[in-house]
Amino acid sequence: MGRKQIRGRKYLHICFASLIILSFSGCASFEKSFEKSTIGIKPREKANQHLLRGKELFVQGDFEGALNENQEVLSLASHQPPEDEALFNIGMIYAHPENPERDVAKSLQFFNRVAEGYPQTLWAGQAKAWIGMLQEQAKVRIGMLQENERLNQRLDQLNLQFKQLQQEKMKLEEESEAHRLLLYSRELISQGKYEEALKEIEKILAASPRHRLEDEALFQMVLIYSQPGNPKKDYGKSINYFKKLMKDYPQSSWSELAKAWTGMFQENDRLNQAIEKLNQTIEKLNQTIEKSKQVDIEIEEKRREKGK
Repeated sequence: MGRKQIRGRKYLHICFASLIILSFSGCASFEKSFEKSTIGIKPREKANQHLLRGKELFVQGDFEGALNENQEVLSLASHQPPEDEALFNIGMIYAHPENPERDVAKSLQFFNRVAEGYPQTLWAGQAKAWIGMLQEQAKVRIGMLQENERLNQRLDQLNLQFKQLQQEKMKLEEESEAHRLLLYSRELISQGKYEEALKEIEKILAASPRHRLEDEALFQMVLIYSQPGNPKKDYGKSINYFKKLMKDYPQSSWSELAKAWTGMFQENDRLNQAIEKLNQTIEKLNQTIEKSKQVDIEIEEKRREKGK
């Protein structure tokens, strides 16, 4: 597509240059067409002067001045030569690529006026050539715009894919870091370093938005606060983390595992409480027995004193 556009642009520039040369070669026919005009001698001379001045300004790049000169010709020769040449010149002015006021639609309008109003003149032939070239140029421009739009859409797609890949990369990096923290926390738990393990897990839970491994991190918190060897063991906190795990991740396998662990810890807690109460009862019983023994001793001593 790119090569076709380049060839198209070269073709249009060549055509443009060729048509400009042809337009100036038409100056020779000006006198012949001018002789057939019915306007007076003085207006004819004025029209001729405006045409020549307009061509000079056009070559110099003064498009506004050239336009004004040709419009003067139109005011002097209405519906008769050299109006045809002036119309053609105005069409060229609006078609010139260096004209800051370039307007292809206006250019086609003036060329069509020449082709329809003066079909037998040299200017009509050149106007038709310009019409064909401008229409071809419009097709090329539309093709370029369409290709540019297609490329922009493709660029947007690639940018979107790049952003998605970046996001996926970040997620993978975060997941890798979370795995490292979880493994490290397990190692710390096995070493009895519960406080350090707690800090590592809290790094995962503090992430925003939620981390995809948060359910496993919550389970680790349940374990840490439930460990019998943890001096800061807290079954209340363990239960709270368990409830959060069940609420936020009810379908997680860690929720089921946490349920089993929590049930076991609760049962152990109940047993420990029962054992503690039993120990307290035994202690009270032992104290009662000791008191009973002391009473028996005192009674026996009193008996001995009476026997003396």
